[in-house]
Amino acid sequence: MPLIAIALVLMSCVLHAFWNLLLKRARDKLAFTALFLLVTPLIYLPMCVALIRSATMPPRGWLCVLGTAVVYFGYFVGLARAYVDGELSIAYPLARGVGPALTLVWGVCFLQERPTAWGMVGVGLILGGATALHYRRGTKWSWRALTSPSSLAALFVGLMYSLYSLIDKVGVSHLKIHPAIYIYLTYSVAALMVAPWVLWRQGAEALRQEWQRNRASCLAVGALNLLAYLLVLFALSLPHTPISYLVPLRTASVLLGVVFGVELLGEEGRWTKIGAAALMMTGIALITWRG
Repeated sequence: MPLIAIALVLMSCVLHAFWNLLLKRARDKLAFTALFLLVTPLIYLPMCVALIRSATMPPRGWLCVLGTAVVYFGYFVGLARAYVDGELSIAYPLARGVGPALTLVWGVCFLQERPTAWGMVGVGLILGGATALHYRRGTKWSWRALTSPSSLAALFVGLMYSLYSLIDKVGVSHLKIHPAIYIYLTYSVAALMVAPWVLWRQGAEALRQEWQRNRASCLAVGALNLLAYLLVLFALSLPHTPISYLVPLRTASVLLGVVFGVELLGEEGRWTKIGAAALMMTGIALITWRG
């Protein structure tokens, strides 16, 4: 596999974990989410204009765009909620790690896919890692940790991740929609859903104050969240770059989210969380390679 492809995917992982770090650091995370979703389509409008002339959109493609946008609404609102009082080093790997396990389930239920024994082992490792994330040395483990509001929100985000992955597979693979145009449209429609909801819930003043406090971070996340995905698309377009290698490589973001949380935000449980992230990464790799 070309080294440039590996570098692009690893850079994508860094950017994805980093923009989640910026979201975690925001004071009003819901207002911050609405703002960066609004600026994302503006930043990438030139890309859309350049590609739209050669792209085709079947009627069913718009249903996929709308479906993904609705799921994005839950994904981004849930992510903001997970970071309100949840640690980055727990919420991020939960959201990124549980999604692939659920995607395997949906593939079996709706796309007639048949998982292997290795795939089921991978699911078990992901669930084991998700449980281990909540372990604290010197304390008795209980289900309360895994069912805290922040962890439940992160698990909900993982559910949304698995659902939009399923819809995206139909839109991009089955209906042959250009991936960059598809992701641009889904983000644009999602922004038109999230922003009015946040405006109604928190008012224009909350958005104004968050923009004044974190304008630079909003613009950065608006650029980085879509760029992280585009880097993966570009890597996949290179010759001799099998998707079966690149997808497991993307699991590095799970470990990076833990490292950013414990090293940059001072969250506790460094080695336990790194070990849990390693279990989840191994599980995702098994699902991708052998599932």
